Amino acid sequence: MADQISSTSFWRRLWAGVLKGVEWLAIVLDHAKPIRVSLLVLAFATVVISNVDQATELFLIAMWADPSGTRYVSLLATAAMTGMAVWYTAYNAYRLTYPRWPALQDPRAAPLRRWIPKVLGAAVPMLLLLGYALALRDTPQATCSTIEQCHRRDLRAAGLLIEAVVMIVLFIGHQWVVKARLVAAGYPRTAAVEPRAQSITVLGTVPLSIFIAVLILNVLITGLVVVQPRQFDGMGSLAVLLITSSFFCMSGGFLCMLADRRGLPLISLLMLTAAALHALHLNDNHRVRQYPSMSTHQRPAASSPDHRPDFDAYARAWLDSRCVPQRACPVIVVSTEGGGLRSAAWTAMVLSQFTAMIDQSSPPNGSEPLFERYLFAGSGVSGGSLGLATYVTSLQVEPRTGLSAQVRSKNILNHDFLAPVMANAWFVDFTQRWLPGALFDDRGRALTRAWEQAAQAEAITSWSQPFASLYEHPDGSVNIDVPALFFNSTTVGQGWRFVQDPFRPFTSSPWTTAYDGSRWLDPRAPLSETILNSARFTYLSPAGTLQTATSSNAPSPPLPTLQLVDGGYFENSGTTTLREIMQRLRTIAAQQNQPLRFIVLHISNDPSLHDFVDEHDPNRPLPLYSAACPRVPRPTERASYGDVTAPAVALLDTREARGEFARAELLSSLHIDAGTTDAGDVLWHMRLCPGNYPLPLGWTISPPVFDEMRRQLEKNYPLPAMATWLDQQLRDAAQP
Repeated sequence: MADQISSTSFWRRLWAGVLKGVEWLAIVLDHAKPIRVSLLVLAFATVVISNVDQATELFLIAMWADPSGTRYVSLLATAAMTGMAVWYTAYNAYRLTYPRWPALQDPRAAPLRRWIPKVLGAAVPMLLLLGYALALRDTPQATCSTIEQCHRRDLRAAGLLIEAVVMIVLFIGHQWVVKARLVAAGYPRTAAVEPRAQSITVLGTVPLSIFIAVLILNVLITGLVVVQPRQFDGMGSLAVLLITSSFFCMSGGFLCMLADRRGLPLISLLMLTAAALHALHLNDNHRVRQYPSMSTHQRPAASSPDHRPDFDAYARAWLDSRCVPQRACPVIVVSTEGGGLRSAAWTAMVLSQFTAMIDQSSPPNGSEPLFERYLFAGSGVSGGSLGLATYVTSLQVEPRTGLSAQVRSKNILNHDFLAPVMANAWFVDFTQRWLPGALFDDRGRALTRAWEQAAQAEAITSWSQPFASLYEHPDGSVNIDVPALFFNSTTVGQGWRFVQDPFRPFTSSPWTTAYDGSRWLDPRAPLSETILNSARFTYLSPAGTLQTATSSNAPSPPLPTLQLVDGGYFENSGTTTLREIMQRLRTIAAQQNQPLRFIVLHISNDPSLHDFVDEHDPNRPLPLYSAACPRVPRPTERASYGDVTAPAVALLDTREARGEFARAELLSSLHIDAGTTDAGDVLWHMRLCPGNYPLPLGWTISPPVFDEMRRQLEKNYPLPAMATWLDQQLRDAAQP
């Protein structure tokens, strides 16, 4: 009997404990509701810090690689500002009473209301420290290269830790000050709890003034970003993100307080409004710019007459000027894969290095580098397109040497392109989502403007000019000294390639299951915009709405509207387009009885990519080629996935497989003579390997990334032998 009573008592206590736990869980959830904006911001930051490679690079730049003390002070100041914003918003949110949430008046939860604002405020600098610690953990070589770097790294980490401690002290000190004021006002010392406010106006003049001032400042800064998107340049991307977070917490928290007091689901209403405006196409400010003066919120005006060169005529003129009849003519072609600024920097570095090494001997015409002279075409995807454009335009400015192209390319790409994108995304694009009508330029335009200004600093003005103008001499004749560039994008509705080039539409398209971009793009389409169309990096750059204007040259009926995203959605290698270009050139050369010898450079930048050239037929050798990275076994296939994950995994893996298939097709299309290295086509795969420093995706990289790429290029490839061999092939072909 006693055992039965004891068992019943146990289950009663357990049940009572479960009920108490559920009650406290409900209390905690109710306490999360009035501060949900700050919680969402901190949760988003935690996910990004722990899962995004670009975030790792941002922390390494800010805490380790960046020598600028000004940017570090900006980081400390904006971290303190964001921490104060989170704390102050939560502190005032808990001072209000909410009819819908009586748990917020529960005296048992008073410690929650006291400590949650303090903990959340101090969490901001602690999250930065966590991000830096995770960045060091993921860095293969977590030691610094110089004593100065070591001191800088340690002092900056200590600065964030001190800031977190100081903020905790300030928050606790504020509690003591409030308590002292209440005691002085006549409240008992043991029950000195700040009285709850029944409405926003009762909070006091100071809190109301601060919230309203921040709201007005938020609107003003949004307007400033519209007028001058690069106003935050120089502060660093982390500082920009912290500034936007502080405004989210303060402005969003204040508006939620107003709505919560009246029982309005503000966030749900805003999401419904944005969804409705998007569905009705009333706020699309992501239009593809068809000419330099066009904005992304405008419809295109009538197009101009088409003076672009014809590709076949360009190819014939190129062959006539470079090739000796009846002798195999070397044709250098390049395919370069996507990968953000990492891909752009690696592409420009590889090409300019070959140009510089072959420049060491005087070119036959006394001015034009041999490598550039025989470089016929390049096919790029995403960041690879950016790298191709950087290299080619850098060579159009005197002195036209590989060394100068190296310097200019690094200067152009060694910029923080992420900061203007983030400023526009969170201030302008975010605001545009709730406003009917397309009113502002989008974050894609902020990125192209940043590219244009970086190029202009190197005396390169072609980025803001029509793409086709690169291929036109002042007298109107075609310029065959600039290699033909092809930038690959992807259409949303069809999933096809969208191939952009500087030529007029093909009469018979060489592309298979792809759009000829020249039929949709205005002849005046800027170079920077065509690069962006190829590099509409997921979420960082928006999908572009491509609309055509009616003109005498436009086909009838009018072309439909397309939506463009990153070229890597279809396949990330760029080799499909390159292979079709090569087939077209072979056909043209055959009509002139001109034999060709293709020298293909495939440039990839993903350290996890499996090499494909080292698996070709060993009876068909490739000159000087050896696998740059150590051989790694292909990953073993997982037995099965669940019902939810299997379709998503298959879609992502299919994209990777398309790239692998395209690379294999390129290799099999080459004419490689068995048993000899003196004739036939050549393919060199220039790839990055896992190294001593992480190589992130994104739109900003640090000087150590450039150093790591340079180290791999010089260590992993027999560059002198490759350059000597290539130089000899080109010189032999140039002899009459």
